[in-house]
Amino acid sequence: MMDKAPVSLVGEMSVMDRSGHKQLKWNTDQLDEVAIAKETFDKLIAKGYSGFGSKTKNEPKHLLNEFDSTMEEVVMVPKIVGG
Repeated sequence: MMDKAPVSLVGEMSVMDRSGHKQLKWNTDQLDEVAIAKETFDKLIAKGYSGFGSKTKNEPKHLLNEFDSTMEEVVMVPKIVGG
């Protein structure tokens, strides 16, 4: 019998910027936390950031085209401007 509740995962987003980086965490079973993380991701993409993520911290990151709350780790990198 499968009477175990789904495992709640914690995702973590690191946002790189001039001041270093900021952390944002969410629990996959907390819809308000997931919504804040998705909104943050979407705003940063609109500003020109790229998002890279992985299901586990040990996996190589790959480019994300949209927010995925099941990622354990997401890194948001600003557009690199040559100069």
